[in-house]
Amino acid sequence: MNRLKEIGVIVLYMGAILLFPWVVFLLVRWTATLFEVDPVSVIGVFLSALPNIMMFVLAYLFLKLDDWDFRSIGLHIGKLLPGFLFTVLVMIGLYIAVPFLMTIFYEPKTLLVSVNPFNTQFVANFIRSWFIVGICEEFASRGYLLNKLYSVLPTDFKLPKKIFSVLFVALFFMIVSVSRYKVSGVTQLSNMASFQVWLIFLYGCFMGYLYLVTENIFVPAFMQALLDFPPLGLTVGKAFYFTDFGFIFTIVAFFFLILIIAHTYSWWGKPLELFGKKDSQMEPADSDQPGTESHDNTPAG
Repeated sequence: MNRLKEIGVIVLYMGAILLFPWVVFLLVRWTATLFEVDPVSVIGVFLSALPNIMMFVLAYLFLKLDDWDFRSIGLHIGKLLPGFLFTVLVMIGLYIAVPFLMTIFYEPKTLLVSVNPFNTQFVANFIRSWFIVGICEEFASRGYLLNKLYSVLPTDFKLPKKIFSVLFVALFFMIVSVSRYKVSGVTQLSNMASFQVWLIFLYGCFMGYLYLVTENIFVPAFMQALLDFPPLGLTVGKAFYFTDFGFIFTIVAFFFLILIIAHTYSWWGKPLELFGKKDSQMEPADSDQPGTESHDNTPAG
């Protein structure tokens, strides 16, 4: 397809992502109200994942329209284990390093690790977040749209294409999230001027960065799952202020820990990838996206 037609496909895909998951979301709310489904029940938990599944279905259809495959965007079963281990290493930092650093600047037990009750609701939420929502949303955003946008940008300079693709996708899915929150009545996350809303944008940028560094879509997928439903909790044992130097230092240190894990992924993560033939299409000069013209390449795969 020529570039203009490719841009049309992107616009069509974005429109579909804005419309159809939103329609499914409204249908889910109507169904839950009609049958009086408790939103925290097991059925309610899985019903809430249907809009995300719709995102996955749309991304899959457009992926096939382009004659791409899952491996070309870094999604295949062989990458699941290192993607999960990436998040486990992050959790070690979150539940061990962060509370420890806080004790350096504050009194002991300033932050406490709490354990969620293990019951059917916990299992349902864990499955929803870790095996449905995270994977579906990242496949639709960083997996398909980021790669597709990168493939049609006219410049041959790789870094500006990657930066623009990451920023654009983060901004678009921030808008998608805001529209859903607006319908849900979550006022603090439905105002574009809200600081929390722009945190969603920054989070999306960081997930895009991790995806490009690791070339593994399971990394941002499981990171999103960790944010959506952490298996353990952190509770405040003794008071502190978010503007304190100690807290800011701890958060920055945790952020750099994630960067270290990401930038050493090629050493520890790549050897763990099953079926380990290199299928990356990170560099446009080296390989072309299946079924497309020479300029249609992906930044990660």
